[in-house]
Amino acid sequence: MNEDFRNVYRELADDARNYSDPERALAVGHRRRRTMLAAPALAVAVAVVAVGTWVTLRPPIPTGTPGNQTTASSPVPTLSPPPNAPALPPGAVGRASFAYAGCRSGCPGLAVVGDRQFIIPGQERNPGSSAMLLSLSPDGRWLGYPAGDSYVVRDLTGTRTMAFPPSETGRRMAAWVWSADSKRLLVGDFREGNDNTYTLVDVLTGGRTPAVIPAARTPLALTNEGEVVSRARDQQPEPVRVLTLTVSAIGDATGRSVAIDASAILARSESLFPGSVLVHPDGGGYLLGVGTADGISTGVLRVAADGRVVERVVDVPRDNREFWNVLGVNGDGLLLSRQTNAGRQATTVVAVTGRALRDLVALPHESIVAVPGASAR
Repeated sequence: MNEDFRNVYRELADDARNYSDPERALAVGHRRRRTMLAAPALAVAVAVVAVGTWVTLRPPIPTGTPGNQTTASSPVPTLSPPPNAPALPPGAVGRASFAYAGCRSGCPGLAVVGDRQFIIPGQERNPGSSAMLLSLSPDGRWLGYPAGDSYVVRDLTGTRTMAFPPSETGRRMAAWVWSADSKRLLVGDFREGNDNTYTLVDVLTGGRTPAVIPAARTPLALTNEGEVVSRARDQQPEPVRVLTLTVSAIGDATGRSVAIDASAILARSESLFPGSVLVHPDGGGYLLGVGTADGISTGVLRVAADGRVVERVVDVPRDNREFWNVLGVNGDGLLLSRQTNAGRQATTVVAVTGRALRDLVALPHESIVAVPGASAR
């Protein structure tokens, strides 16, 4: 790998970790596209993001605890945007398996419901860029998407729609993170800078509660009980071997600390990624990305609610022709993506089942993907 490639790739990895702050998503996306034009070799960089967790998984080194995952070789369905997809109609259409845009720029966002694909409202006006802010609840019932400066969350199994206008002109709204049981959503009201405000939404009742999150902290995840998991905005020296999270009730500006010490399981050159925290599908603990100190990810850890590292959930296969990302979680477990740059190019959604990797569906090569439980930011 030449030095120019290494430097630009490291910049992309740093950009990826900035997607934990949605107000930077569109600007980062535009900067990434300019960088890609300047460095054609980086056309393999993956455009898939998750809630607070856009983690590039391309392990170039042995990891602390090698996994034994294998990738299923059975044929995987291939999905492409239809030439004339219908608009998402009002009313019940059914739970979505995921949402995506078939390219980084110029492609509308699509919701996939069974074997049907629907253009998400507003995506025809600002395709590609606004697709970065799409969101799905872990159960696939609730779809979130930008509507101008506002944000809309609608029930795909019924008729309910919730609108979230910004507090003032010049601000934007976005879905920040879902609880694992799909009952709660943290919505952010933001503007470039650190003056974000947040609201906890009970999607079943429509109730909205202002969330007290100090400006010095970044929300990363939401528990089934409605507690916010956050970290300090201040950057820790790298490599990060110990990460301290704060878990707090909506009205509590203090909360309790959870220290994650991964020193014993990380290789010498590995680091925790402070921005890559997901609540485990069963609600008991977290999933946390790890990688090298310069931003190249190598795997995912399972962490108990008290901060104890339980296991190394996954190490991705070693293949320099493939680039991996953490997408998020649904009701069954962790979902990854694999972008292949050899032979038939594709972005494949991959499920982690036990110690095996199972291909679910292949999408166009540079797709932006929002799987259940994650926002495509």
